[in-house]
Amino acid sequence: MSAPPSTRPSEVAARQVEQIVLAAQEAADQIRKQAESELEALRRGAREEGDDIRAEARREAETELNRARKDAILLSEDARDDAELILTEAQSQSDELREKTQRAVKGRVAAAEAAAAEVLDEAKALSAGLNQLARSLSDQAERILRDVQAAHTRMQADLRIGPREEPRSTRPEERRTPAAARGSGETGAVTPARQRANPFDELDVPAWER
Repeated sequence: MSAPPSTRPSEVAARQVEQIVLAAQEAADQIRKQAESELEALRRGAREEGDDIRAEARREAETELNRARKDAILLSEDARDDAELILTEAQSQSDELREKTQRAVKGRVAAAEAAAAEVLDEAKALSAGLNQLARSLSDQAERILRDVQAAHTRMQADLRIGPREEPRSTRPEERRTPAAARGSGETGAVTPARQRANPFDELDVPAWER
């Protein structure tokens, strides 16, 4: 025996909402995983770039020191003082370059950390929004399903009971004479005891959240 036709749309709507909720949750999980992956990639890239900068600075400093040492060895005794000055200046330049490199690396790492944290915060906010939307859709679907089921129940009750007619002997319009009926312009049609209201008039339309 097939299910009543009025329950099929509600079941389809419930399944569709459930699919939307699952899709929203999967999208939120995917966005969160992607944000975490991007964060890790940014951190790894910043570390690798910092290592490369430090290595390059170290090589340049060693090259300068070696060049200064070679120049100092080739100088005569009279120029030894100048060689020491050159070594001192080279050492100072090497220290300054190392400090600049460390500051640059720290700045790049801090910028990468800030960008990664911002991406992760946005992903978390989007994930929370999608989860809230999924809960809202689920609540609205349950509410619509309850309203449809209630309307269906009322419709079935109205169809099953129907308007009851009064006994023939108690109808005032039938006790009147035909002449009185013709004089009043009545056609003799029986008026229903009550008008059945549309069950969907009482259906509450849910207020969708934006």
